[in-house]
Amino acid sequence: MRRLVLMMVLIIFFSPSINADEGGYTAQFRFDIPNPEPVSTIFEECFIELDLSDNCSHDSDSITLSWWLWSDQTNSDWPDDDAKSRSGIYNLSSNSDFESVSFFNQYESKTNAIENYSKIDSSMPIIDLVGEIIIVEGETGPWYIRMPIEMTPTQNLTDDTLLYIFLSKQNAIDMHGRVSTNLIYDMKPEVGFGIKANNTTSAEWIISSEHLYAAGIDFEEDPYGWQITMAFFGSIESDNSSEQLLSMHHFDLPFKSQNIDSTALYLPILIFVLLGIICFGLVSQSYRNEKGMPKISAGWKDDVTLIIDVQSFQKRVEVKSVKIEAPWKMRNNPKSRFIEPNQLVNIEIKVKQKLPDNCNIGIQLEVDELGSWTQYLALNSPTVEK
Repeated sequence: MRRLVLMMVLIIFFSPSINADEGGYTAQFRFDIPNPEPVSTIFEECFIELDLSDNCSHDSDSITLSWWLWSDQTNSDWPDDDAKSRSGIYNLSSNSDFESVSFFNQYESKTNAIENYSKIDSSMPIIDLVGEIIIVEGETGPWYIRMPIEMTPTQNLTDDTLLYIFLSKQNAIDMHGRVSTNLIYDMKPEVGFGIKANNTTSAEWIISSEHLYAAGIDFEEDPYGWQITMAFFGSIESDNSSEQLLSMHHFDLPFKSQNIDSTALYLPILIFVLLGIICFGLVSQSYRNEKGMPKISAGWKDDVTLIIDVQSFQKRVEVKSVKIEAPWKMRNNPKSRFIEPNQLVNIEIKVKQKLPDNCNIGIQLEVDELGSWTQYLALNSPTVEK
């Protein structure tokens, strides 16, 4: 039984864990960056109004994300710094008569976006991106994002090629109960990659915990509904007449049960089952031990004769020796004897003389499968008992 318990403990401690320690951080979960969206998918950025109304198209062939500009005016806890920065690129002013407006692949017209992506359709894919998204817990605690990637352009790209990483929430609710769909919390530009054809860049892009905190993002407290959009904007060097959406990856962050692999999912269940087996085994063994333990009692037959009763149960018992502590002395020394299961045996001990002190008896026993020990009994003097 001890070997079984040890084996179970080793299985539990050395089984693969949900969290993996690597390089000073713990990966809470990780998954591969999925394939890019089709070239026909439009990236729509919708700037919503102060009262949350919008003119966003939300078409099925588009990925629509929302920008919020009004936290100063409304005392909302939604971030708006990146929204204001982005609106500046589009020359928007957030005044009181602001009306919702959308941009499509950074064009004011969806028609222009369609005309431009049709020019590069035959060249797709222009960017080959593979890598992982890892949500990690650092040494100091806060969670952040690591993106180890390999990126290879299939065409020479212009120097102004840029990646925007947008972090948005499907159903965003602010401190006042306002609700917005696919609201962008954070935008991070990235230029750490090569732009020459067939030149592979190996890099790791990081969105730090400080950066996430400033954007009001806490994955540990609020893990659900987040999504990442990775949009590459630039031009092919051979045709740099207009800036294009060169490639786009859009995906949910599958926190918790959506991303736990089968080993991690069943490990807690396995541990629970193993602990149940161990507990059952220990209780069963204890019950069997109790049933195998003999019952021993002693009493005086007369002033110089005591009787030891040994009742065996499910195990055979060997009475190896009987000793009496001084000042008492025995006249006879009982021989070792075996007691078969479920038998009652009386052992008679003669003492030399009656004494006023308590009589302490040591009975050395060995029980099959349970081991050996000395059972001690204490009897009052026959004088005291009378």
